Amino acid sequence: MASPTPPPHYSLTSSKSLQNPHPPPQNPHKTPYRLHSSSTTTTTAPNTATTPTITTTSPSGATNASTPSPSPQNPILQRNPAFLPYCPRPRAGLSPEFRRTRSTRVISKRNLSSAKPSHDNARTASPAAAHCLAQILRSPPNDRALVTIFSSFRPSLAIPEDYCFILHELGDRDKCPPKALRFFHSAMPLMRSRIEQGKLLTAAICGLGKMGRPELARQVFDVGVARGYGNTVFAYSSLISAYARSGLAAEAMGVFESMKVAGLRPTTISYNAVIDACGKGGVDLQFTLEFFREMLHDGLCPDRKTFNSLLAACSRAGHLEDARVMFDEMIRLGMGRDIYTYNTFIDAICKCGNMELAVQVMLDMPTNNVCPNVVTYSTLMDGYSKLEQFDEALKIYEKMKSLKIQLDRVCYNTLLSIYVKTGRFEEIARVCEEMNVVGVDKDTVTYNSLINGYGKQGRLDVVAYLVQDMRERGVAPSVLTYSTLMDIYSKAGMYGDAANVFLEFKESGLKADVVLYSSFIDTLAKNGLVECAVWLLDEMTRVGIEPNVVTYNTIIDAFGKSRIIVEEDGVGSTTVGVEGCGSQVVRAFSQLARGFGRPVAEEVRRRSEELFCILGLFQKMIQQGVRPNVVTFSAILNACSRCNSFEDASLLLEQLRLFDNFVYGVAHGLLMGCREVWVQAQLLFDELRQMDLPTSSAFYNALTDMLWHLGQKRGAQQVVLEGVQRHVWENAWSEFTLDLHLMSCGAAQAMVHAWLLSIRSIVFAGCELPEFVSILTGWGKHSKRAGASTLRCVIEVLLDSIGAPFNLERFNIGRFVSPGAMVAAWLREPGTINILLLRDERVQHSSPSSLLPRLQALQL
Repeated sequence: MASPTPPPHYSLTSSKSLQNPHPPPQNPHKTPYRLHSSSTTTTTAPNTATTPTITTTSPSGATNASTPSPSPQNPILQRNPAFLPYCPRPRAGLSPEFRRTRSTRVISKRNLSSAKPSHDNARTASPAAAHCLAQILRSPPNDRALVTIFSSFRPSLAIPEDYCFILHELGDRDKCPPKALRFFHSAMPLMRSRIEQGKLLTAAICGLGKMGRPELARQVFDVGVARGYGNTVFAYSSLISAYARSGLAAEAMGVFESMKVAGLRPTTISYNAVIDACGKGGVDLQFTLEFFREMLHDGLCPDRKTFNSLLAACSRAGHLEDARVMFDEMIRLGMGRDIYTYNTFIDAICKCGNMELAVQVMLDMPTNNVCPNVVTYSTLMDGYSKLEQFDEALKIYEKMKSLKIQLDRVCYNTLLSIYVKTGRFEEIARVCEEMNVVGVDKDTVTYNSLINGYGKQGRLDVVAYLVQDMRERGVAPSVLTYSTLMDIYSKAGMYGDAANVFLEFKESGLKADVVLYSSFIDTLAKNGLVECAVWLLDEMTRVGIEPNVVTYNTIIDAFGKSRIIVEEDGVGSTTVGVEGCGSQVVRAFSQLARGFGRPVAEEVRRRSEELFCILGLFQKMIQQGVRPNVVTFSAILNACSRCNSFEDASLLLEQLRLFDNFVYGVAHGLLMGCREVWVQAQLLFDELRQMDLPTSSAFYNALTDMLWHLGQKRGAQQVVLEGVQRHVWENAWSEFTLDLHLMSCGAAQAMVHAWLLSIRSIVFAGCELPEFVSILTGWGKHSKRAGASTLRCVIEVLLDSIGAPFNLERFNIGRFVSPGAMVAAWLREPGTINILLLRDERVQHSSPSSLLPRLQALQL
C-alpha cells in the first residue's frame, strides 16, 4: 500500500547555522528568505531579490506512514561535546545600541509551543467531579468551605481519576494555590496505593505549575519523594514543566539531572519539558539543542511538541534560520505541522522584522489544512507594532473583526499597546470597556501598558488609579511594573515617590533585573546623588545582576549636576537642583541602605570626589566588558563640560581613548584648537548622520557644550553650523527666527552669535528687517518650576552681556523679541562686530608630526 505523500515543505537555501555554534547575524531586510520546495532549485531573478516568493510543489518520493528514524547526517542531530555538561548561560541583559531605544518589552506572548489537548483526548471526569469543581471555584479560600464541599462529594468521586481531574482544572481555571493544596492534602489519604498517590501528586504539581507557583510544586514533590510515592518519571517531568512555565531554566535542568541520578530514564515528555524550559529561560540555543541530540542518542523519537518547543526556543533567540531547519525537519520526519507550529514559526519571522514573509506563511496555512486563529493574527499585530507600523497592525485587527474572530487577552494587550503608543486614549477607554463586557480580565501586562502610556502623557492621576485598581483586583505587579513606575515618577521630578516604589519592590520578594536597578540608579543620579548611585551599582553587581551600557550612561551623565555633601548624621544630601525632593530621596535611600546593612556615609566619604567616581566607572565598564555607545560618548563630553578646570576635563576626556581612539582624537583636536582635525571631524559627522536625530543632536550638544565651557567658542560655533547644515536640529534656523528648544546651553549660545552675524550681513546688504525678529527658548513647562528653563536664563544673560536689544515677550516668557529696526541699528554700531565674533583660547596649527593621537577607523 502506497504511503501517503506528506504536505509540501520548505527548506533553506543554506542550512548550516546549526553546525556553527555562533552563526553570523542575518539581515532579513537585505536578504529575505525565500520559501521553496526542498526537491527543487529555485532561481530568482536579480530584480526580484527583495521579494520573498512561495512555491508549494510536493517533494518527490514516497514516505513511510510511520515515523522514520532520524538521519545521522542531519546537522541538528549531531552531538557536539563542546556544549557539555549542560549548564545554563545567564540571560543576556539589554543589548547596547547607539539609538536610544528602550528594551523593556510591554507585550507578553503566551506560550505558543505547547498544544492544548484536543476534544478527543481531553481529560474526562464524572458528573459529580464537574459539580464538585464548580462549587470549589465559587467557594472562598478557607478550610471550612472546602471541607464542607469535600465531605458532600466524597462518596461519589472516583479514585484517583476525579481527584486528578479537579486538580488539573484548578490549575487551568483558578489562581488560588491554597485551594489546590488543601484539596490535595484532603484527598491524599483516600488513595489506595503508591500508584494512585503518585498520580495525585503529579496532578497537584501540574496544577501548581499552571498557577505560576513552582516553589509550592517543589514542596509537594519533595514530600512525595520522602514518603516513597514521588520517585516517578511522571512527577519529575511535571516538576520540570512547572519550572518551565515560570522560565526557571536552571531549576528545570537541575531536576532533569537529579531524575537521572535517581535511576529514572527520561521519556520524550521529560525531554520536551526541559527543552521547553531552556527556551523560555533564555538558555543558549546550542545548549538547548544538546538536550535534543541527547534525546535522539537515547533512542527516543521526537514528537510534534518537541519540535514546537525547539521552534519556540529559536524564535525567542531570534534565530530564524535555525527555526527554518526545524520547520523543514518536521515534514522530513513525517509528523506534519499544526496551528502551534505555524504560529511559533510566524512569531520567529516577526521577531526578525520580515513581515512580508510572515504574511505569506500565514496565507499558505490553508493549503496545508491549517486555519489561522486568534494567536496567528495577534502575532502579526504585535510584529507590525514592534516595527511601529501601527496602521498595518490595525488593519490586521479590522481583518479579525470582519472574520468575527473573538479577541483574547494577548490580542487585547497588543491593541491597547498600539493605542497607547499612538496616544489614542479614547480608543483605550473603549477597548477596556469591551474587555469588561466580553469577560476578559486585565492582567499585569495590560496594566503595565496602560501605566506606561498614561505616565508618558503626564496623567499621574490615572496612573495612581491604575495602581489602586491592580491592588483591588488582586493583579500582582511585576518587575516591569515597578520599573515603569520609578521611571514615570523620576521623569516627573517626584523622586521621593520613585524611591518609595523601589522600597516597596524590595519588600515584594520579586527578583530584580537590570532594568529595575537602572531605573532607580537613574532616579538617584537625576537627584544629584551620584555617589549613592555608584554604591547601588556595586550592590547590583553583588547580587549577580550585570549592569549594561544604559546603567553606566545614566551615572556618567549625572556627573557634576549637583554636589554631594556629608551631613552630621552621615547621610549624603544634595545642595542644588532638587528643590525639596532631594531630602525625600536621601531619607528613603538612608532607609534602604540600612536594609542592605551598609552605611551610605562610608561610601560618600570614600568617594568624596565625583571625578574619581567617574574614572572608576570607566574601569568597571572595561572589566565587565560593557561596550560603550554614542550615548556614552555624549555623557563623557557632558561631564567634561561640567569640570571646574581644563586639567580635570582633559583627564576625563582621556578616558575616551579606552573606548574609541578616533572619537577621542576628534574631540581632543577640537578642544586644543587643531585646524587639521576638521577633516576627521567631517567623517565623524558623516557617521552621526546615519543615526536618529535625538541621538545625533545629543552628541552635537555635548560636544559644543564642552568646547564652549572650556573656551573654544569659535570651535563650538563651527560644530553648531555643521549641525545646522546637516539638519541635526529640526527647524532651528530661519532667516529672522531662531528656535533653540532642542539645543544645549553651549550650542544655543554659539548659535545666537552665528545667527546675529547672519542678520548683520543682511542689514549691510541693504535689506530691511521684518517688524520683529525673535528667539525661542521655551519657558520651562517641563521644569519643576514653570519659567525656570535653564536655557532661557542662559540666553537672557547672553543677550544682556552683548547688549542685544531683545526682551521677553509679554505673553510668552520663553520668547525673546525685538523690533527689526532696533536690531538693525544695533548691528550697524561699530563695536557690535567685535562682540559677535568668537575666539578660541587655544589654537594649534599642527604638522604631520603632531602629537595628536593616531586616528583609527571609525567605531561608532
